Amino acid sequence: MKSLTAIIKTITPLILALSVAGNAIAQADQMDKFIEEMLDTHRDKTLCVEKSSSVESIRSNLVSFLRTAGVQNTVTTKYLAIAMWSIFPCPFSPIRQELRPATEKDIEGVWLFPETSQKLRFPPQSPRQSPVGRMPVKCDAVGYYPGGELRHAIVAGENATCPFVKANDLDAARRNPKVSTWTFLSSSRIGVTRTDVQNHIEQWDVFFVAKPFAFGDVQFSTGDLVAYLRKENGNDVGIASQFRHLKRLP
Repeated sequence: MKSLTAIIKTITPLILALSVAGNAIAQADQMDKFIEEMLDTHRDKTLCVEKSSSVESIRSNLVSFLRTAGVQNTVTTKYLAIAMWSIFPCPFSPIRQELRPATEKDIEGVWLFPETSQKLRFPPQSPRQSPVGRMPVKCDAVGYYPGGELRHAIVAGENATCPFVKANDLDAARRNPKVSTWTFLSSSRIGVTRTDVQNHIEQWDVFFVAKPFAFGDVQFSTGDLVAYLRKENGNDVGIASQFRHLKRLP
């Protein structure tokens, strides 16, 4: 995979000013131009913004985000780009009333990433292939067990069926040597370490579905999780390169 960190080096370094009055932007034209350039270059590749969103509404969301992050007067274009990637990952923004940051207890359990949601794994125009190449993925099962044990199984193939119906269906994987461990790092952020991959980096932002909603033809139910892969080898700028929709297995 091409380094996502390298993308940040293509951004023209500028310092933009935020006005001290409300959420207005003193250099609105310059800010809007930068937003348009980001959308032209990265829409549906690393940024997903609703088609109906105006540049003005995106600017307003960015300023609110920057204020919350403690930015007072000026912001570099590099930081502004990172803010856009933070707010507008693919397939949709986690900043919505139906979602809240997941707690460690929310995350513990065994989960199914169903076939109906697999099309959301990567951004619409991402060059990345599925974890199993050209074979269609039927489902993933992910087990976040107490004590940090992590198990992950993928079922793929044209004629494959998903065998994961109950949480204990993943028990067979637990008989293999443990190579992956998960840790709750902070609000919504988990880290994954691996003993079988040298210098492995993997961090996800995880959100709990507090109210049901739909995205296209995919239904998200109360109690589901949505997760964005925010940090990995070759990506230390917070671009969400992968997405998971997880449904708890009983």
